[in-house]
Amino acid sequence: MSNSILNKVYSNIIRLFQHHDTISDESGPRRKRGAGKNKTCPVTGLDISMQPKNSKFLSYTGVKWYYNNDYETYRKLLEPMLRKRWKYKSLKDQFREVAHIVRNRDSNPRNNIKRILARILNDKNTLFNNVSLIDRKKLKKAGLNDLS
Repeated sequence: MSNSILNKVYSNIIRLFQHHDTISDESGPRRKRGAGKNKTCPVTGLDISMQPKNSKFLSYTGVKWYYNNDYETYRKLLEPMLRKRWKYKSLKDQFREVAHIVRNRDSNPRNNIKRILARILNDKNTLFNNVSLIDRKKLKKAGLNDLS
């Protein structure tokens, strides 16, 4: 009888310490205290904590992880990014292409704006300064704040 009471007390103490070591987060499951916030990809909004610490975007490793561990997310969010010709390639090529598409979705708009602005600003056959006609947000996005 005393052994069962000790087991109940012991299990309650363990439950109490486990409760103290976890944090309840409204947006997701409980996580260990001190684990920090999960890193997310700025393009997809997916958790990338399974990737190396210095990664910013969903990489090949992350795409492969979602395919193996959370296929529903892969099927709904990542697979539709592939063009039709990539759907018949090997999984390795598909993962690499999805990671490439994710990176491009962040950098292409910025690089396209830079290219267009360079073309406009380097045009010598204009009668007036075109810089005042360019949207300030686009200049800022292209990193050309000093022109405005």
